[in-house]
Amino acid sequence: MKTKAARQPKATRQPYNSSKRTRRTRTKPKSSAGESSKASAAPAFVPPPCIPLPKSTSATGGVLFRDLCVEHIKAYYPGIQPRNDWELLYLTERRVKGTAEEIYAELDKQYIRDIESLGFEECEESAAETLNWIVEPTGVKPQPKEVNKYIHISPIPGTEYSIRLFPGSISAAEYCLDFVDSASGEPVNSPFKFELWGIPDPETPWLSMPMTQEMRSIERIHGIKQGDILPGHEKFILRDGQTCVLIRPGQPKVLFNVPIRKMPDCKPQATGEELHIIRFPKVIE
Repeated sequence: MKTKAARQPKATRQPYNSSKRTRRTRTKPKSSAGESSKASAAPAFVPPPCIPLPKSTSATGGVLFRDLCVEHIKAYYPGIQPRNDWELLYLTERRVKGTAEEIYAELDKQYIRDIESLGFEECEESAAETLNWIVEPTGVKPQPKEVNKYIHISPIPGTEYSIRLFPGSISAAEYCLDFVDSASGEPVNSPFKFELWGIPDPETPWLSMPMTQEMRSIERIHGIKQGDILPGHEKFILRDGQTCVLIRPGQPKVLFNVPIRKMPDCKPQATGEELHIIRFPKVIE
């Protein structure tokens, strides 16, 4: 429920006049955490990277950015109810710490600053426009034990845990990895000492770049310390078709591949000329 009047008394509110300033276009949903507010020295949440799309083309379906923000508020701000679109977006982009009273006070202070800088209508319209974008989320975890043709779970030998692969943005060819408890299906953060590396495909190394790269979780990449990652939230961003190896001290290496999803409506570009496609076998036993 919006409470516009509660923000600033009518007697002191300046009338909105768009002729006195140039309208600024708000950036689309961010791919990483926004700048921290004064109430928090460092962001404790990394919003899932999103790519704005005009329509749903994701392997799992594009989703409304507003819905992702609502779920984020439920998970990270229990008991806090955003009073308008601006607050919903602000709390998604930044991690604000404190009691409910302190959080609402911080929101009021920042909201007044934005109104003074941009105007009331700009704040409301810009937030609503951003929240109503259709996005492809990367990093939104499936439910425990959920399996479909895009979600794959495989036990790790000698442990009580499994590797889970689940899809991210198909346009960016992003796939996600996390670790789950094999019995319950619940996600866990780095349950044992390991290294995760992306490597050339050992069967066709000449088709990929001859390099290896150690993979770090998206939370660690954004500067969040391992101990500060919320339980079960750690995840790694891989790529469609990537080959990876899990290395554990004193244990056999675990080699696995990331699935490749067929791009929707992926057809040869029209050239005005007749085109014949010849398909030779990709693998010969």
